[in-house]
Amino acid sequence: MPSVAPSSLPAYLAEGLPKQDDEALRDAREYIDELLAAREQRRQEPVTEDDLPEDTHLLENESSSAVYLEYRTCGATTCSCMTDGEKHGPYKYRAYRDGDTVRRDYLGKAKVDDD
Repeated sequence: MPSVAPSSLPAYLAEGLPKQDDEALRDAREYIDELLAAREQRRQEPVTEDDLPEDTHLLENESSSAVYLEYRTCGATTCSCMTDGEKHGPYKYRAYRDGDTVRRDYLGKAKVDDD
């Protein structure tokens, strides 16, 4: 008797996988292993300037993350930053890989001497 599917597995997979023949299941396992290996490899790659938003200033680039400065718009339609005025900032962020995704942590408003 097969074990119960993990609760994290989407229903369409939990219901569909048991219906597959042995060859399809082996192919699926091989494909899943390749996906996991590719994600792990990508996770080890450093964050580069190409991964960061446009108009940023890179401060540090370590093997696992990058620290950078960014000027941003606030979203208020009445603020000049939304048209031709200066953007707000600079703000300091640390970017890092989480699987295939580049995530970032806000580190605070940067001091003028940080850049």
